[in-house]
Amino acid sequence: MKRNFSVNLLFLVVLNLLIKPIYVFGIEVGIQNTVGPAEYGLYYAMFNFTFLFNVVLDMGINNFQKIKVAEDNLMGIRNMTTLLPLKAVLSLLYFAVTIGAALIIGFEGRYWFFIVVLMFNHVLSAFLLLLRANISGLQLFFRDSIVSVIDRGILILAIGYLLWFSHLPFHIEYLAILQTAAYIIAIITALLITPAASRSFSFQLDIGKMRSMIRATWPYALLILLMTAYNKLDGVMLERLAQDGLVEAGIYAQAYRIIDAGNSFAFLYAGMLLPIFSRLISTNKSDDLRNMIDQGARFLVIPAGLASVLMVYKAEWFMDLLYTSSVVESANAFQWLMGSFLFICMGYVFGTYLTASNQLAAMNWIAFAAVIVNITLNVALIPNLGAHGAALASFSSLLIMALAQIVLVYRSVSIRLFQWFWRGLVCWISLAITGYAINQVNLSDLSAIGLLIAAAIVLYVLIGLKRSDLKTAIPS
Repeated sequence: MKRNFSVNLLFLVVLNLLIKPIYVFGIEVGIQNTVGPAEYGLYYAMFNFTFLFNVVLDMGINNFQKIKVAEDNLMGIRNMTTLLPLKAVLSLLYFAVTIGAALIIGFEGRYWFFIVVLMFNHVLSAFLLLLRANISGLQLFFRDSIVSVIDRGILILAIGYLLWFSHLPFHIEYLAILQTAAYIIAIITALLITPAASRSFSFQLDIGKMRSMIRATWPYALLILLMTAYNKLDGVMLERLAQDGLVEAGIYAQAYRIIDAGNSFAFLYAGMLLPIFSRLISTNKSDDLRNMIDQGARFLVIPAGLASVLMVYKAEWFMDLLYTSSVVESANAFQWLMGSFLFICMGYVFGTYLTASNQLAAMNWIAFAAVIVNITLNVALIPNLGAHGAALASFSSLLIMALAQIVLVYRSVSIRLFQWFWRGLVCWISLAITGYAINQVNLSDLSAIGLLIAAAIVLYVLIGLKRSDLKTAIPS
């Protein structure tokens, strides 16, 4: 199990390192530098707004299906008979809820173009994630990794051409439209890449079965609603509460972009962990489960902490490297958001275990507390601090959530859980001391960053990893 996980994780990392950085730092940064913070802030705020109601599309179905397929492949695939028509009904409900909320808030003019197109994109994304839940539940991680980057690959080619080779001016509306085409192609690919025996889906509109399915998945849906709230409210609240809402939303989007790039990988990592945890729990393999939790933390949380320390030291340099405006403001928010990224990664390991072990009631209470803290701090901080205040709110709420999840896992599993923690703590403190020492020497920013990266790699290999991790990462 550890070898299977390690080898597939290695493939996932390589594939995503080829595609995701090009999209995030080439395409998204190129778009924002071309159209400016206010224009991109409009897209960012509306993306977050339409995403807030994504729980209506999902209703916890994707995680539920991934777990069921991992536990019993045949029965899990049979669920698709009910899930496909249920997704169609939920899509109509999603349109109604989102449009109703937009009318109540009072969005006007160009806002509606983005609301309509992005709603449709979220529906396509929901169907794509359902198909990927089947692939991942079958533990076909290589195939799932390929599907995970197809839409980004298409956008790199299409938007890259428009930005750098076309003589026509680029408008932010192009991004939303091209995302629609990319999702459609990715869905077709996901269907083709699914094993033939597992894609024989029938379409049966059975209200009784739909109700039973929703009763089974509603705890997952509540968890997704709460997690979406504390992840996406920041952009919407900035647009509504800050003195110059669209500009502040654009500044926050600049600061969040590197975190978003790391988060996309961490999300895929959690997608691999969920079916593995579910299979180990269902087969009662306690020792393997403990090893996977500890290894999961070493592979994700420790590197995330090293990256956070490194980028906090040189936040302004990274922002200046990427953007042409609002560099200092973005750097202030970026430092706090990098701390948030560490807590996000903790949640992707320990929260994933809690989800797989069906401890959803506790997870929902933790997420609810995080949302309350996040909203309260946003209301208090955004009017005066703008994007910087939203970053502080995110840091505080995610810290509470991560610590609560770790304590809950520690109490529910008899595990020497904190082997990874002590290794990580030594790595993080050592890198922080190294960064402080480098700052006392008169070096160029590029040289200092090179030394910090080298130190982070050495610390991770020598201290963060176990010798057995290196062995299992090599295919037999």
